[in-house]
Amino acid sequence: MNITITGNLGAGKTTVRDELKKLGYNTLSGGDIFRRVAEQRGVSVVELNEMVKGDPAIDDEIDGMTAKLGKEVDNTVFDFRLGWHFVPDSFKVFLLIDPDVAAERVFGGAARSAENYGSVEDAKAALKKRAQIESERFADLYGINYYDAGNYDLIIESSYAAPEQITQEIVRCCKLYESGDTRRRIELGIPGLYPAKPLSGFDFGRVQECRKTEEASGGLCVSGTVGVTVKDGYCCLVEGYHRILAGVSAGKCFADVRFDFSDAAKQLVSFAPRDGFLLNF
Repeated sequence: MNITITGNLGAGKTTVRDELKKLGYNTLSGGDIFRRVAEQRGVSVVELNEMVKGDPAIDDEIDGMTAKLGKEVDNTVFDFRLGWHFVPDSFKVFLLIDPDVAAERVFGGAARSAENYGSVEDAKAALKKRAQIESERFADLYGINYYDAGNYDLIIESSYAAPEQITQEIVRCCKLYESGDTRRRIELGIPGLYPAKPLSGFDFGRVQECRKTEEASGGLCVSGTVGVTVKDGYCCLVEGYHRILAGVSAGKCFADVRFDFSDAAKQLVSFAPRDGFLLNF
């Protein structure tokens, strides 16, 4: 089974691709495919870059090459923003990241020319603008909504986990997919989740019972799904918080979430999230 990886700018797609390569996967990036097209045409990459500016058909050729390779290769990771679109028979992964974390990574990353940004806020604004332009371009050229969650088999957050941990979870979910469990999953980092009520409302005896289950389950994701709503820009737990606390205690990194955007769910948040605490203990 092939894996296609895309996601938010600054989410660490290339790093995760390289981790998958260490596990034995072959890899193909957009640059690799571009070089293959250049070779077929008998020109250099620099020459093909110039040709693309005046010949939109070359973009179609690159897209066609991606689709062709998707049918010919196996056990390959496609690190290509629209790989999921051109290689539909793949396990499609979207890397999600908190915009503030992404901006800090980009601004502080030596390989990303941090000097181009005057501040982290400048980097955040630039990433947002670039994402908007890309999304509009993809909609115009291909009639697709890049940020539609239904496009992907796994949406996994990279804000708080190490690349090795993200990779481990991608492989686990891919194996589940191959075995016939094709349920789409959204896995958020536990440190970014807020409880819907103060700690005084928790049954810690129940947490200890849940911890036994979490320790026995293995893996890096809390077992089962948890209910989440969004209030004031925060992801707030409205169901499953005992399992989340147990998962934290057992060393889990991710939670498989089910979003509920109803007013009833939001009313369950009994305190202002900004006065709460991150579950990163």
